[in-house]
Amino acid sequence: MWYNWKEMRRDVNVLCREIILDKFDPQVIVGVSRGGLVPGVMMSHWFNRPFKPVRAALRDFVEWEDYLPRKTDERVLIVDDICDSGETFHKIKSYITKPNIKIPLQIECDVRFASLWWNNECDFEPHYYAQEMAKDSTNTWIHFAWENWWNAPV
Repeated sequence: MWYNWKEMRRDVNVLCREIILDKFDPQVIVGVSRGGLVPGVMMSHWFNRPFKPVRAALRDFVEWEDYLPRKTDERVLIVDDICDSGETFHKIKSYITKPNIKIPLQIECDVRFASLWWNNECDFEPHYYAQEMAKDSTNTWIHFAWENWWNAPV
């Protein structure tokens, strides 16, 4: 399934609207590489908030950067293109919220998760999502506009 730029822009607007209606005012937008970078940057402009890219890839080019909010960040929004298995969001949430020997003073903040797509068959439901599908049982693969754009239908 191809997911084009127009659909993505519409869904970023949907996410921003949901966040505003929820009265959540993030102090920082964190984009999960690679897929969360484009929507995360767009949302950071929408909310006029700083953007922080985080390397947190578990599938294609496995690389992990632990992320902790700054002590002054009371509200953080983590953004990705899809919550597929939920593993990335679980891992980030666990690192930020659970006491850890490496982190002497655990930071207390409101961390919320947003994704353009949610695989409703996974066990992590983001706070905000624009689209959902039963990705596993329908055997659907989403091709995002920023991936493989040179082969996308025009």
